[in-house]
Amino acid sequence: MKFKIFILINLIAPFLFAAKPKFNDNQIIAMTPHYFERNHSSPELLGVNIYKSRQGRVYQIDIQVDRNRINDDLSFAYSALTNMGQYAKKPIKQLIVVMHSDNYRNPPQVCIGKAKCSIDFWVHEKGEYQSWYKDCIHFKEL
Repeated sequence: MKFKIFILINLIAPFLFAAKPKFNDNQIIAMTPHYFERNHSSPELLGVNIYKSRQGRVYQIDIQVDRNRINDDLSFAYSALTNMGQYAKKPIKQLIVVMHSDNYRNPPQVCIGKAKCSIDFWVHEKGEYQSWYKDCIHFKEL
């Protein structure tokens, strides 16, 4: 009997220790600026928030974008949101990037994305960029 328990523990233990760490909202908010600071080509991070809406939990960042690099800045922002958001203790349903232009005549653009779809593309590398852009996100102006 002891041998069976020993075998069972040895079979289950790797799965228990292989689980990803999970962080609360305040920890994720605190870690997000470090994600941006470690890459010299990242857009300027203006703000971070995690909150609950009718659609579920939302992870939002505000960034300052360069009009010549807007697609690169958006891609970096979604990469950051998905890489950080996958470690949330409570699942994130929606990812929002508010892009403030360096041209002050342009209003901020808001990119709203589905978290699962975005995590599948950015973290698990499933699908193509064009499919993610077409199927997972949409834009609106403030």
